[in-house]
Amino acid sequence: MKSQPGKSLALQFLLAVTLTLTSVAAYAEPFEECPARAYLSQRANATLYSINLVTGHYELLEDDMGAGKINAIGFSVHDRYFYAWSHQHNSVARIGTDYQIESLGVENISSRPFFVGDVSVVENAYYAYRRGSSHGLYRVSLDSESEDYLTMTLVAAGDGAFNMNIYDMAFHPTNGSAYAVASDGALFEIDVEQATSSQIGNIGQSGTFGAAYFDVDGKLYVSRNKDGNIYSIDIDGQNFTAQLFAIGPSSSTNDGARCALAPVSDASDDNLDFGDAPASYGTMLSDNGARHGLPDTPTLFLGASVDGESDGAPAPLSDDEIDAMDDDDGVQFATAFQQGGSAVMLVDASDVGNLNVWMDFDQSGTFDGGEQVVTDRSMSAGNNLVVVAVPAGAALGKTWARFRLSSDSGVPATGGVADGEVEDEVIEVTAADSSTTWYPSRSSWTTIAFEDNWPIEGDYDMNDLVMYLRTGVNRANDQVASVFVAGQIAAVGAAYQNGFAIRLPGIPTSAIDAENTVLSINGSPVERAVLDSATDDATFLITYNTFNYVSPGEDCDFYRTELGCDGSVDMEFELFAPMATPTTSDIAGAFDPFLFATPGAWHGNFFADPPGRSYEIHLKNYAPTVAADTTPFGQEQDGSVPAEGRYYQTTAGLPWALEIPIEWKYPREFMELLWAYPQFEGFVESNGTENQQWYLEENADPFFLFDED
Repeated sequence: MKSQPGKSLALQFLLAVTLTLTSVAAYAEPFEECPARAYLSQRANATLYSINLVTGHYELLEDDMGAGKINAIGFSVHDRYFYAWSHQHNSVARIGTDYQIESLGVENISSRPFFVGDVSVVENAYYAYRRGSSHGLYRVSLDSESEDYLTMTLVAAGDGAFNMNIYDMAFHPTNGSAYAVASDGALFEIDVEQATSSQIGNIGQSGTFGAAYFDVDGKLYVSRNKDGNIYSIDIDGQNFTAQLFAIGPSSSTNDGARCALAPVSDASDDNLDFGDAPASYGTMLSDNGARHGLPDTPTLFLGASVDGESDGAPAPLSDDEIDAMDDDDGVQFATAFQQGGSAVMLVDASDVGNLNVWMDFDQSGTFDGGEQVVTDRSMSAGNNLVVVAVPAGAALGKTWARFRLSSDSGVPATGGVADGEVEDEVIEVTAADSSTTWYPSRSSWTTIAFEDNWPIEGDYDMNDLVMYLRTGVNRANDQVASVFVAGQIAAVGAAYQNGFAIRLPGIPTSAIDAENTVLSINGSPVERAVLDSATDDATFLITYNTFNYVSPGEDCDFYRTELGCDGSVDMEFELFAPMATPTTSDIAGAFDPFLFATPGAWHGNFFADPPGRSYEIHLKNYAPTVAADTTPFGQEQDGSVPAEGRYYQTTAGLPWALEIPIEWKYPREFMELLWAYPQFEGFVESNGTENQQWYLEENADPFFLFDED
């Protein structure tokens, strides 16, 4: 029946509860109230979950409901029980607070099971649907005073307009109709009183929507099985385009129900974290604002802490002002946001998670599709270095950025997820009055190659350590504001254990902001001290032992230097070092990369004791740091003459370290550099005036080169 104008739903509700509870013996108690949480059943042996539609967070309620598989589950506002189709009993079943299936003796039962169903809000009746001309829409009265109590009757055959490829349906809280979404996104309105069905729109999404729910505001929520995405459709607002509302649990089989007279969120639920950007960015729950569920003891968040609230507080309000707790502490901006430049920031994560970031560069008041600047960036616990490109056409002035950390991937700018935190930050885009100079470019590499036998020439295959590097220097008003270094280990063909470091010539250690200097290796922040306190010039210790990061592979003695031993790159790093104050310097190029011996590790018979950090090999004619032992100068094959500015070269002028401004094809194991690149000798003898392109592959003998193909 339809609700009569002026007749109170609450009165209908109380009468129905009284009649039903006095007429039917209950083996389990009904729910005490109309719950805001939704319920989801899954699997062949029915498992019941509680799901928060606001965040997608779900909890197991019962892993064995006592009677196999159920479908077509619905919640009755009349007696506060769940009703479902029990496959084991081939009948309608009731579920109370013990979450066990109680079969009801329904008469005139259909011979085939049902997968789609719900309990009407305006009449005390259960409806089940199965497509096909020999099936259709059925009704079972749950009113014990009715003549057809617990009798199944056919409302409409499942053909014609009722031939719908739907997987669940839900009753609207007031208008008496049910709604369902087909696999192609078609949205159907089912008028059970008139026995009609009509397509009223398309939600713009496809798939198996195995669970459907309504809230008291007339919004329909459907959960897609394959990915757990929960979409909202504003039925009362006549907006039938689906909006991604939250990311919930995925399953091959889903069926859901909730109390349609309850709001989607309990106002007393403050275990949520919202953003605080202006409302146009999607901040309030009513606007599907960005939000994260918070367990009693949160473990994944940005910065040092996270606190909860029941709804967003759009700027100029802020939840920090409301609860006097500043939890927006997870992002530090290390550089300015300048048109056409690269902005560097440090993002502090409490644990492993995925970071997604949006920046409103056109200042439209929304985060448009093209304004996502970080997508599913894997975060490690601690400070993570994040670099984003600022468009040359970005609007000048202040705008908003949104940072979302979560266990989920594919998180949108709005909507709910089960864990993590959202932080909205004001950023300011300025004119390009500063610049970042990249070497050799923003996307290419220069190669640094070492022979680690100094002061002995050794096999001179120049592959004991091969690094790919790129550097960036950010300047403002002609002063260095920060430096950036990225690198990869390309090869380790050494028997000795070596570390790797980078010095900034002419920039004192005291000029570096050590507290905000970040070194990440393979995406994980390095917790030890990175800045070498024993040197005058700023020196960064990237690794004490390259062997800790590489694996030669089966039947290989060295890493990426032998034929057939061409494994993938195992170690990548990023270093960001801001200045404590802007510093005048002409630093450029590859800076001063150098090799040092791993402390405590044997480094050949030349040394009576392991030389450790004091053993340094720099590029030709680069002086060592003050921490280096200079005793080997002039011994064995070393031709260094510090008084003349000659360092780290043999008596014939051959270097122990090389920089080649490309991704260089280096010699394979035990193949001398001079064999692989015959023109190199003339380059050295002419002090670099001849054979200046000796390092190109076209000038090499390919037999002696390491080839990873």
